[in-house]
Amino acid sequence: MGSQTLGYLVVIIVCHGLSVHAIIPDRGGCVKIEWVANWTDVADVNNMHLFENPGELISGVAVRDMLQLAGLAWNARSWQEIAGLLCISYGPLLNGLVGDNSIRRACEPILSSLSEKNENLSIYDSCMRASIDSGASRASVERLYLYSTYNEDIDNMQTVVNLSPTALKLLGWIGPSALSFDIYGACSTLRILLSRSTPVANIIDKIQDITIHPMAVVLKSDIFREICHKPSPGDDEVLALAIVNGLSDLTDRPLCQFLPTSPTLEASKERATTIIGNAEVVLTDISTCQKLLTELSNNGDEYFHDIFNMITGTTWRLTRDREELCTNISITFSSDSRYIPTAYVLPPGTSLNQFRFWETPGELLPGFYFGEALDIAGAFLRADTLEDGMVLLCDVFEDFISDLNPKYNISRITRMCTSLRESQFGELEDACLDFLSNVTLHSYEGFYYQYWINSSDSQSQFQYDYQYVPAPDIVSTISRLNGYHLLVTCIEFYRRLLQPTRISPEDTCEDLDTYFRSDNNLQSLTRLAVDVALKEAIPIVNEICENYREMHDYYDKSDCCRTFPALEMNIRSFILAHFGFASRDQLCRHIADGIDPGSGRATDKAVMSLQKEALRFLTNEQRCLAFDLPFHRLWGEFGSSRDANEVFSTYTGYDSADELCEELRQFFATKTCGKSVKDHYILYIIIHKEYGVGEIHRFLRLR
Repeated sequence: MGSQTLGYLVVIIVCHGLSVHAIIPDRGGCVKIEWVANWTDVADVNNMHLFENPGELISGVAVRDMLQLAGLAWNARSWQEIAGLLCISYGPLLNGLVGDNSIRRACEPILSSLSEKNENLSIYDSCMRASIDSGASRASVERLYLYSTYNEDIDNMQTVVNLSPTALKLLGWIGPSALSFDIYGACSTLRILLSRSTPVANIIDKIQDITIHPMAVVLKSDIFREICHKPSPGDDEVLALAIVNGLSDLTDRPLCQFLPTSPTLEASKERATTIIGNAEVVLTDISTCQKLLTELSNNGDEYFHDIFNMITGTTWRLTRDREELCTNISITFSSDSRYIPTAYVLPPGTSLNQFRFWETPGELLPGFYFGEALDIAGAFLRADTLEDGMVLLCDVFEDFISDLNPKYNISRITRMCTSLRESQFGELEDACLDFLSNVTLHSYEGFYYQYWINSSDSQSQFQYDYQYVPAPDIVSTISRLNGYHLLVTCIEFYRRLLQPTRISPEDTCEDLDTYFRSDNNLQSLTRLAVDVALKEAIPIVNEICENYREMHDYYDKSDCCRTFPALEMNIRSFILAHFGFASRDQLCRHIADGIDPGSGRATDKAVMSLQKEALRFLTNEQRCLAFDLPFHRLWGEFGSSRDANEVFSTYTGYDSADELCEELRQFFATKTCGKSVKDHYILYIIIHKEYGVGEIHRFLRLR
């Protein structure tokens, strides 16, 4: 394939319009499609030129063709029908370029199935072949170009397969914002869990459920098998093996006898369930506790015994010592415990600077011993809700933490504990961000900006390192949209789209096959994507609204943003017109009303409302025209000397935005003849919320 052909390939794939002969207008207001592709209609790539004629991206392919195809896909009855439309449009062209009839072989079953009105065509085999081909290609690329970076012994796909069930469960539990892997994610997670009045026991059960799969993967892997076969395993390896055996049901054989049988993942899950469950049972069951301590005592070296003694203040070499310790632990964590929380303060005349840790076995802080720590942990686990448990921690440690650094800590710790006691979770999240951002210097974007502008040599850089110039709080808020947050939001879209339980080539192809045969179309896909994006964006927009004036003044005066006033005005006018709001205040009130006061997340009602408004431009001419004025303003501010109307006409083929918007409305109101999708997205949401993932899969397969 020539270099010029390759250069046009991407443009052709995106731009090539529907074959006109396949579209037949019907009296019922719909479009009847002839599911036949003209495989002799091969474009001459060498004679294709970009924008040779106004509105033609390449010769004979106009923007109108693209809009018409998008409109038909928007209202299509299924993705099978969309695939058929793509085959009619792109199939002959791509088949001629590839030259081996592979595109034709892929398209013909789809077109034949649509002609025969058979909606049960499976794409699983084709998906798997594509997966294998892409995997082989990816492996060869890594071997050729990335040898120094990637270890070929590591199977990256297997890592995804192993970790995906845990990641998907976490997403379903606390959502993308909590998994941004920064201080904002930590504070958001805390607020979400507190707002749900989640019992501590339920949180522990959820954590156990989430960790079973990764534990089973570790048990099934070669990690422990290699330890078992080592003639002289390391001390840490011996202890790891001792912990696993101590928490296992040894009637199912010690781990080193269990592994040589090459256990299945299901068998490993059963053992992992026992191990993780016993990690909690060990706190209340004396026999399980003794079994674990015996394993650790028999396998721990002298150093480990010393560490255990320093922390707990007890020895465990004798059976009676272990029994006594386990009895005390079981009483502490049982419902019969009579512990009453009391505030911990440093004893008079002592300070942490003078305290020698571990000098007295079992003394964790001055006058604070291991037994008291157990009492607090037991009371926390017995708390009715996470909120009650955290209030207990405040009751015990608030004064102590405040006294460590009175100038810095008193106001922040008091603010956090007060908001906890008053169930003001929004205030708690703000206090959490204030505390953590100052600890990590995360909110000093203004400082970093000044640092690079004003520093010219290493000495001045070092001196300026301590001259913090705080940026407004809103700068920290915007940074929530980091790469991890965006990545996790994309994974959340994938999770809600296909409802997977694991990410692997086989599972993904099966889920795609189910989705392909369902009554979904481009509309349901787009609405779901906007839904997921708005769910994450609305809370951030709300904080922008709350700090709008401060943010505006900061960037307006900043040397980095001289174009900010014009850019901000045009973006603001576009957003208001696009969503149908008369003013920024009206938009911000609407956003604020859509925030759940407990969790701080967007309500489903607000998401659905804004999603509907966001896509209204496809069927409403006035909303479509909202794009026109900002385009002309921005072109005048940042564009070249060419007239904006001339540019618009050259690239779209329309004389005016009014003409384009009128045709856009018509195209997106057009449907193919036959059974149509009737609010499938709404039905999808209802089933998801009321009946769960399994019922969605059952419903789609029945369709």
